[in-house]
Amino acid sequence: MKKVIVRVLWLVLPFTLLPVSGSRLASAQDSPAASQAKLPPDIHPESLSRMPRATKDQFTTDEEKAAFDHTAAMSPTVTATSGVLGPTGTRAQIPELAEAYRTMFGVLTKKNYVDQKYFEEAVLVATRESNNEVEWNDHIVLATKLLGPEVPEIIRNHQDPKGLDEKEALIINYGREVFHQPYNRISSKTFVDMEKNFGRQGTLGIALTMGYYTANALLMHTYDQHTDPARPRPFPDVVPD
Repeated sequence: MKKVIVRVLWLVLPFTLLPVSGSRLASAQDSPAASQAKLPPDIHPESLSRMPRATKDQFTTDEEKAAFDHTAAMSPTVTATSGVLGPTGTRAQIPELAEAYRTMFGVLTKKNYVDQKYFEEAVLVATRESNNEVEWNDHIVLATKLLGPEVPEIIRNHQDPKGLDEKEALIINYGREVFHQPYNRISSKTFVDMEKNFGRQGTLGIALTMGYYTANALLMHTYDQHTDPARPRPFPDVVPD
């Protein structure tokens, strides 16, 4: 019986690791109550983050309250009472700023000048390279539907994109250069290839998309945003405290 238990543990252990820095483990199959019991003491259970949820009554000016309402209308997570707070909910402590970011995101989704599947691929590359598990989970279903299962798995597992469609491989290589080349500098060849395949506006749209989700990742890591305990942990190689 002990051998069977050990063997099962070795099979499931890789899928129970949490992202970004340290050694605490949590199973994706844990109940919400059990997972919350394991949260570090500086995490608010209602937001799964170091940031508590903002409420309209904490603001004093009409401008702040109007911006809060507008942001909440664009992103229901702002006024939710539980679950993942996310980047917009985190920014909602400064409502005008949260409103501006969310408005910008709305424009970005409509004016990125690339097909939706390439937008979603850019999101996956940025969330994977910045270890942003929450937003990877938010996009993986649609991205898989648009791109098929192979592209997301190559991104998730840091595999060579050789053999993919030229544009799909190029977005992956471009993103990896952004995150890993010295000084995060894109090579002249990659830049030329990007503009050749996606045009001037499409290349900018992809760059801005990756930039937006990287900024979100910075918030997630600063406020130690935990994932929804009911959803799978997508990055088994990243382990948190």
